[in-house]
Amino acid sequence: MSKVIEASVGIRVFLENDSRAMAYGEFSSGIVGDEKDVLFLNIDYGIGMGIMINGQLSYGKSGYSGEVGHIPLFQNEIICQCGKKGCLETEAAGWALVNMFRERLLQGSSSLLSLAKLSPQDIKLEDIIEAAQKDDVLSIELLAEIGEKLGRAIALLINIFNPELVILGGSLSQTQEYIRLPIKSAVNKYSLSLVNNDTQLKISKLGNSAGVIGACLLVRDRLLEIA
Repeated sequence: MSKVIEASVGIRVFLENDSRAMAYGEFSSGIVGDEKDVLFLNIDYGIGMGIMINGQLSYGKSGYSGEVGHIPLFQNEIICQCGKKGCLETEAAGWALVNMFRERLLQGSSSLLSLAKLSPQDIKLEDIIEAAQKDDVLSIELLAEIGEKLGRAIALLINIFNPELVILGGSLSQTQEYIRLPIKSAVNKYSLSLVNNDTQLKISKLGNSAGVIGACLLVRDRLLEIA
């Protein structure tokens, strides 16, 4: 695909996964200090992950490492975006949060969004994030629910990778402690204490700029390698 774009625009083109670009942005110019083994969770409508091992991005054999959103964590009948059932994304991603929120409104729950006369079907993830930032009770309750489920998955990752740092990024990280605290609680509950004691859990510093900054730095590094 990069060759096709190069032929059209006439300049060198590199393609990169968004979560890996975000991870590299945070590693190079964001919240990462001296840590070398870092996991970056991109929590948005879907869930992706960028993996840094010994200061290097990890790609896997086919370039598809980090598809954490498709860990088969649940016994449910919800069809994931990938076509499988029971993926982490079916109960813990942004699109699952939106579906849960709409269902709760239809069941009679109240929210700042219902008071604003928004139809449940018109509500988007950005609306829920904004409501949570305004201390909307329903938004906060549902964030706690998906945060607990995300924390179980992150506990699994911590047990496997034993990272120095886990970074929470993507749009849902904008809810700050409303998402971090239930994740942290579940991590403490489900991961091995000997392992998670060495792992910090932080919110992205670069926010929406992480991917752009990371992509620019990756292009710079690859051009310098070529030169």
